[in-house]
Amino acid sequence: MMRILVRHAKLYRSHTFLRTLSSSANQTLQNRLTEALDQKAQIIPVLKQWRQQGNHINPSHVRVIIEKLRDSDQSLQALQVSEWMLDNVVELEEAEKFFESIPHSARDGSVYTSLLALYARSRSDKTLPKAEATFEKMRELRLLTSPSPYNAMMSLYGSLNNRDKVDDLLREMQANNVAADSVTLNHVSKLYLSDVTPMGKLSTAWEENCGNWSTLEWLITLDMATACLKDGSQEKAVKLLTSTEKLLVDPKSFKQAYELLTKLYGEAEKKEEVLRIWNLCNKTTEQCCDSNDYLTVISSLLKLDAIAEAGEIYKVWESLPLEFDIRIPTMLASGYRGRGMLDEAEKLMKSLIKNIRMRRPINPLLDQWGSRMRVSELKCLIKNLHDSNQFSKALQVSEWMDEKRACNIYPEDYAARLHMVEVVLGLEEAEKFFKNIPENMKDYTVYATLLSSYAKSDTHLGKAKAIFEKMRELGFLMKPSPFNSMLSFHSQRNMVEEFLREMEENNVAPDSLMVNKVLGIYAAEPNVEATETFMKKWSGEEGIKLETETMAAVAKTYAKAGSIEKAIEMFGGVAGSKEEVYRLWNEFKENAKLEYNWYLFWNENEKLKDDMYKTVIATLLKLDDVEGAEKVYGEWTPVGPNLDLSIPGLLISRFCAEGNKLKFSELISSIRGKMIEMHLRTVKAFIGRVVTYVFVFCVVVVLSMRKCWWIWFWPRIF
Repeated sequence: MMRILVRHAKLYRSHTFLRTLSSSANQTLQNRLTEALDQKAQIIPVLKQWRQQGNHINPSHVRVIIEKLRDSDQSLQALQVSEWMLDNVVELEEAEKFFESIPHSARDGSVYTSLLALYARSRSDKTLPKAEATFEKMRELRLLTSPSPYNAMMSLYGSLNNRDKVDDLLREMQANNVAADSVTLNHVSKLYLSDVTPMGKLSTAWEENCGNWSTLEWLITLDMATACLKDGSQEKAVKLLTSTEKLLVDPKSFKQAYELLTKLYGEAEKKEEVLRIWNLCNKTTEQCCDSNDYLTVISSLLKLDAIAEAGEIYKVWESLPLEFDIRIPTMLASGYRGRGMLDEAEKLMKSLIKNIRMRRPINPLLDQWGSRMRVSELKCLIKNLHDSNQFSKALQVSEWMDEKRACNIYPEDYAARLHMVEVVLGLEEAEKFFKNIPENMKDYTVYATLLSSYAKSDTHLGKAKAIFEKMRELGFLMKPSPFNSMLSFHSQRNMVEEFLREMEENNVAPDSLMVNKVLGIYAAEPNVEATETFMKKWSGEEGIKLETETMAAVAKTYAKAGSIEKAIEMFGGVAGSKEEVYRLWNEFKENAKLEYNWYLFWNENEKLKDDMYKTVIATLLKLDDVEGAEKVYGEWTPVGPNLDLSIPGLLISRFCAEGNKLKFSELISSIRGKMIEMHLRTVKAFIGRVVTYVFVFCVVVVLSMRKCWWIWFWPRIF
């Protein structure tokens, strides 16, 4: 307890002293060090502050302070200052002089290691003998008890590509029971990354001379595999991962190894291997898989687009009494949404909310898990809760992030929270929140969100106009969303042409929502000409999708205007509109009761009749009414002289897609029959024409004989 109090007292003196120094910037370094020494404050913070202010440190001034520290029985701080100077300030030549100034009795392992690190950083043949001499001196003094001096020498030998020396150092570490650390693994993996064969030789030599080093070996091999994956050498990485599995002999290391293998096989895009390792992990490890293991495997499977397998493993995790980790369902829900599986994502989030572990207030849960979650995971959680209509909890997470300062808040974050505040707390609270948003954070997304909130009711038209005008002043009317919001007001529907003109001036292309709104407005008037114009203009645009209600409204507009064929074609995209198609078809047939023979005189009527049959059959097939399409086809009586094969072709394509060979054969036979009937009708029609012309000619002759001079003009009239 006393040691803790002393340490806090020293820290307090250091902080107090530093505040004093910062207020007297004109002091020299020597004066500052002397004052710190007099007040028994820490010296290193003073040196750090001096450097941060862009000043140079004179080593001779520091030597004086180190000597005073030793004289005042502060040997530990003298040693710490010496190490800091060697590591951070002096160049190699100056460091050697500085090292020589340190008494032999004060040169412990850390001082020698600092000097070694400087030699290693130089990466030069010239410093190698000095480094080896220093390392040998440490060996004589039995100071080689930590991996740091070995790491320094490995770094130097590695820069010179001397593998044999690195092998010797590893053997010496094993013989002296010095455990390798992550720096050791990093040096070794870099050295052997280009060739795996020497690693095998090293493994054999190690086991023969120094015993088993499997833990070090599989960690190094995994490190090499990771480097291969980053380098794009996937095949080499997979071989290394396979080799790693053969090196696993210690059951205590299985769990850690399998977790890393699961992650790396996922990065190598090997789904089957991920699942195999996962099954091994469940069967062979002494410890049960925890939530972190489930997080790893689900993450790997999602990267491999194995969404079904990830869902199955999630169900297993959900059924186990493991520690709840909110990152797991959040990750899976994001995976569903990223693949367009919105129903599955919503179902998952709703089941999560019903989960007994999520029924409690979400803030304590965030206090427990928030520090472990990345910012991206927290934002995914907000989005998933928001998209699942869990606005209240989404708002709580957003507020928690702000209170904990978990991340920087950007305009899109303010926009998302503004929407959630409006949904959960109402428009009035949303307006208050909007006023408190910093002005530099109020970008397009924030204004557009507030405008869409106003657009929900015609009573807020005045406020909406003010926001819209503000967006115009700020140059934010560069997307269709604000215009869509304004068109939501009934009183603004006469402004369609003006809004469209402004959009065109701003080079703003309409989106699907805008297209549906405009067509719906014109169809409701009804304005057939405008509807037809915009249908032609937007029908071929990429990304434009007409809603069912819009297509039905446009179809009814066409029907009222007498454009039956266009109306029937439009109803083809409206599910459940089969009866409406039949009604229009029957109406067309009633209005088109013309004698068959008269069609032979007017080719445009022939074409009109065939086109209508084609439209009706195509529409019924879109509505999955194959039986009705067959019936209409049966009514079709081709006139000729050429048979329009595109009409039976519609049914042929459907039967081929369904694999219905019987219907296909029947249809081919019917085509032959319709062709024969068409030719017979053509002959009959020809005979009818001849008889008609002969009759007319006879009438003309008779009338001529009666000297009806005006009859000679009859053929022209006829």
